[in-house]
Amino acid sequence: MTNYLSNLVALIRICTIITVVPFALYTGRKSLLPRSFQPVYFYLVGDVICLLLDMFGRVILHNNIFNYHLSTLFDVTTLCWAFGALLSHKQRKIIAWCWVTFALIALGDALWFDPFTNSINVVSRIAGNSLLTILAMYHVWNLRPSVRPEKNPELILGAMVLLYYPCSTLVFIVQELLPADLITRFPGDSAAISSMLLYPPLRIIQVGLLIYLISILPGGPAPRRALPGWLRFRFGRRRGPLVLPASSPTDRPK
Repeated sequence: MTNYLSNLVALIRICTIITVVPFALYTGRKSLLPRSFQPVYFYLVGDVICLLLDMFGRVILHNNIFNYHLSTLFDVTTLCWAFGALLSHKQRKIIAWCWVTFALIALGDALWFDPFTNSINVVSRIAGNSLLTILAMYHVWNLRPSVRPEKNPELILGAMVLLYYPCSTLVFIVQELLPADLITRFPGDSAAISSMLLYPPLRIIQVGLLIYLISILPGGPAPRRALPGWLRFRFGRRRGPLVLPASSPTDRPK
């Protein structure tokens, strides 16, 4: 069981690292993409920063709990900004007040309810994920069918939030909030491990939707060409041309 759990934790960390792929993809096309989706780039920047802070906390400080508080703050802030950029000015004010309310909850959670160096942020994470879910539902409900659904980046953004954050909240509740007497009814740690098994596919779906979102935004080269050189790869050896180009008359020996 210990070996299985360590392999599962390693898989989860790998799925966390793959967020660098959409980050690199957006970085390669940043100057060519519409400004209305600029908050998505900062959402990816926050993911990369939290990834580095998580490594620093685990390796150097031997405590990465603070990173859970920061990642929730980054996610809620950048996605509120993203939804606000796509809505009217009046609706932006409502989102701003919602964010202020969340920020106060997150501050109180980090200082009193779940100290940011000792406990995972139960209160602020549930509050932030619930806020994002409500905003995504409102955003998707009010979208106008201007283009095909699979070509609408605003719809893909809402779908990413609606798929990832409610499901991750359920995983979080199973891991952190189920009563101990209820968990003991399951053999071993099957309830916690089963909930952890849901995270890798959730993360892959989230990253896949982000890559697809970036690829359908107007402007810029093809997604693979936008990747930096260290991410461009292909399996097997690159073959040369099978037939040499015909030489011109001036190239023939006299």
